[in-house]
Amino acid sequence: MTKFRRDQRLLLWASAISFALLLLPLGRFILLPLTYLNTHIHELCHALAALGTGGQPLEIKVLANGSGTTPVTGGFLSVIASAGYIGSAVIGAALIFFGRTEHGARTALTALGVGLAVSMLLYVRGDTIGVISGLAWIAVLFACARFLSALHVEFAAQFVGIQQCLNATLSLWILLRISTIPEIQSDASIMQQATSVPAIIWALLWTLTSGALLFLTLRRSWREAPSKRPRS
Repeated sequence: MTKFRRDQRLLLWASAISFALLLLPLGRFILLPLTYLNTHIHELCHALAALGTGGQPLEIKVLANGSGTTPVTGGFLSVIASAGYIGSAVIGAALIFFGRTEHGARTALTALGVGLAVSMLLYVRGDTIGVISGLAWIAVLFACARFLSALHVEFAAQFVGIQQCLNATLSLWILLRISTIPEIQSDASIMQQATSVPAIIWALLWTLTSGALLFLTLRRSWREAPSKRPRS
């Protein structure tokens, strides 16, 4: 990974710029549609973890400010609380890996669109912006999978994948940002209540796990990706 192709360099620059913008108030506003997608996926991972541990998600809310909630009953709280960031990172890694080929990228984006559609049908309720953004992203994902050229569909799948991994690295920043607002709970603070392990440790763990997944998946997928092939 010492010499990148032009499309790989462009992907890294686009991802770095988007990550930097998410740390700035104006940047977060500009990238709010992308934040909605990240939140839909994050909350869906909480819901899947609840189902997988014998619990039941009551609903998913994606709010206009880009935050989200997924109240659940039953299940294993530690797994459910961790699943938002870890699950997003795993989904991101899958998008990056399968996005190394045209067929894989189209399949991955379609699968993500189907997952969001099921989530919308079963769980997403409440805030109008959350509903509208979910429907809009389903349409965008299906359109990308269907109509983009080989080069562009691979870029789209891997860009979305990188965003999911980077979203997990934001857990530490989110924890610090809301630490002065007692009525707001982060996933890390929920883990602290459930395990007595400080929230900062969980945020660091999720950040390191996500960063490692991002690095290893990019290294593996770009090493295996053909360096020269026709592009449509």
